[in-house]
Amino acid sequence: MNSRHDLLWRALASVAAQTHADLEVVVVVDGADDQTTGILAKWVDRPLTVIVNERSVGGGEARNIGVRAARGRWIAFLDDDDEWLPHKLERQLVDLSSASDDRVVGLSQLITRSPSADYVGPKEAPKPAEPPSEYLFVRSGWFKGGGRVQTSTLVVPRSLMLEVPFDPDLPRYQETDWILRAAAAGARLVMTMEPLSIWYVEEGRSGITTSFVGDWRFALKWIKERRHLMTRRAYGSLVLVRVGGLAAASKDPRGARIAWREALGHGQLSVRDILIFFGKWVLPPGLRRQLRSRLAADRRRAEWSSRVRSKLQERR
Repeated sequence: MNSRHDLLWRALASVAAQTHADLEVVVVVDGADDQTTGILAKWVDRPLTVIVNERSVGGGEARNIGVRAARGRWIAFLDDDDEWLPHKLERQLVDLSSASDDRVVGLSQLITRSPSADYVGPKEAPKPAEPPSEYLFVRSGWFKGGGRVQTSTLVVPRSLMLEVPFDPDLPRYQETDWILRAAAAGARLVMTMEPLSIWYVEEGRSGITTSFVGDWRFALKWIKERRHLMTRRAYGSLVLVRVGGLAAASKDPRGARIAWREALGHGQLSVRDILIFFGKWVLPPGLRRQLRSRLAADRRRAEWSSRVRSKLQERR
């Protein structure tokens, strides 16, 4: 496993490699760290604005501090353990250039890289008029599916970030929470269907960005507090599948019962949601992994066959 400082160097190198050269780079060090500031002092590829928080303020507020210090129209985030691909900013800014106002949120596909495999997602862009909460939380597949937000894929107008900052008190779900509040303020999602960032997932190393992991109680508390920002369909799916899944992972049947009652009482469920929920409790984790791998392999074969057929048709 690489050291945190090796990861920071990799992240900075991916910024320096951008084909969109007109950049201002602001680095926020969240908590005094002489080693990190020493590495930043050695960086000569591009000028840096370095802000050091003497005490850690958390990922959300650290990003807010960086936004306030920046001066450009667009803000793109990069966590220190992630990586941008060289065309990331160029591609997303092209897709965002047609926006008539600053009520837009740029997203892209993401490579989730683990020691065992790469996964590229999301597989689908938001549909026209699709509520952002349903894009994010309603499953379109049995094991994966739906939208996804990861901080290092975001490109957002600075004016929108100042109007709708990250919640400084939220230790988890920061980017998902922000998307919901930005959408409530009228922001539209603009998805670039190309993998432009890499999120490295390594066992034993925690990152700034955290997804729906950890204590089901905390997850349920946050979801209930944001219920007014979701459709009933999105709320029901999120509570049953995500909270119920966390309860299953911790082998807590009480959490499953609470998730079931909350989803039925305040959400709108599909047959898929219900089957996924019970599958997390009935199927052993090893069997679920095997099924997931089998379906992923079938999907890759189907995609390959589709590409081959398209090429053959083009030659006719």
